[in-house]
Amino acid sequence: LGEARAGLLVGLSVGILVAVTVTFWTQLERGILALAILVKATPMIAVAPLLIIWFGFGPLPKVIMTALITFFPVLVNVASGLRAVDSALLDLFHSLNASRWELFRYARWPAAWSYLFAALKVVAPLALVGAVVAEWTGASSGLGRIMWLAYTNLNMPSLFAAIFCLASMGIALYTVTVAGERWVLFWRRNPEDVGGSRGN
Repeated sequence: LGEARAGLLVGLSVGILVAVTVTFWTQLERGILALAILVKATPMIAVAPLLIIWFGFGPLPKVIMTALITFFPVLVNVASGLRAVDSALLDLFHSLNASRWELFRYARWPAAWSYLFAALKVVAPLALVGAVVAEWTGASSGLGRIMWLAYTNLNMPSLFAAIFCLASMGIALYTVTVAGERWVLFWRRNPEDVGGSRGN
């Protein structure tokens, strides 16, 4: 789980950074998105053995695998969110001679938060898949290794137990993400829900 969280953090950070880059410098968008699509189109199960060969059996291949899986959805969603600013609001900022940084800070970045959490709800469970795939292909320990040994030995109870643990962790990550979204984006709550909770 530690490698999955680290890989998710790396994929999230790089995805946001690249999304901001292509928003500020649109001339770089075509080349960067082409590389991102190439990464997305590459079967990760084929990349995992290469990562094991290059970086050994430690945690680094799991982190890289998880980052590769989570990077693209974050990039696409955040880039869309940064551009999903109401045209009237953009005109207002331009009329006030706002700088690109002020436009980003007060208009584009707040608009991107809901898109970011939409991506997180998808990639948080996927982070576990990335780590397990890396473990499955050659790690010396971890849930993926347990699943591989159970599979080769036809140990169905152990295999189903590992699958149940993986599913439980995925549900937990999704639940935490939803809770974080409600806490951060509190202004998007339904006013009737807020009023109802106060009345109760």
